[in-house]
Amino acid sequence: MRLNGKRLRQCKYALIALGAMSINSLYAANVDDLSLEVTKLQNQVSYLIAQQNQAKSNQFAQTLDQLRGQIEMNSYKLAQLNQTVSQTLVDFSKRLDALEKKVNKPSARELRLQRDNAAFEKAKSALLAKNYNTAKRLFNNYTRDYYNGENYSESLYLLGQIYLIQGDTKAAYQKFNTIVTRYPKSVKIIDATYSLAVLELANGNKAKAKRYFQQIVSKYPSSSYAKKADMQLKKLN
Repeated sequence: MRLNGKRLRQCKYALIALGAMSINSLYAANVDDLSLEVTKLQNQVSYLIAQQNQAKSNQFAQTLDQLRGQIEMNSYKLAQLNQTVSQTLVDFSKRLDALEKKVNKPSARELRLQRDNAAFEKAKSALLAKNYNTAKRLFNNYTRDYYNGENYSESLYLLGQIYLIQGDTKAAYQKFNTIVTRYPKSVKIIDATYSLAVLELANGNKAKAKRYFQQIVSKYPSSSYAKKADMQLKKLN
């Protein structure tokens, strides 16, 4: 059977259309498959990213917790260290105070000297206040409790003055004589010697009085009593 040209062209076009439809169908199927595959891949990528972010978040949280723990531990150690340092400073201050007290603690001799001076000043204050009986008692107590103390010879002299004021010249003479005979280096040696001279002169013992006046002039020429003694000597000559 022979086909004419027109029929042949129709068959050709039909075959081309059929091929195109097959190609379109095949292309559409492939596109759908590819789209589905892409979607799957995108979902997997999204999942993996989410997992990675979650892992990073968990790791960050864990690291942050560790850092917080270290901070808390260091803060505790610092607080303990501050407490230890504070207590150490308190203990050191106490030991320093104790050492200072120990270093500054007066010796037995210094304590006795302090009590010596306090007793003497108390008696002297009573004398300056003209409380003669009280002063006499306190000076007698001093000479008993602090025999040969720092203020012993001066206490004897002031006792002698109190006895003179009260008219007991015998007791006064005894105190002055003790100074002259036993304490030649006393701060009151010149005063006591002059007082003895005056008492001897008052008792009519001019020779003894003269001897005491001469001692003052010869031994203590620059003293305030030397001029008085010299005047007395001129009267006796």
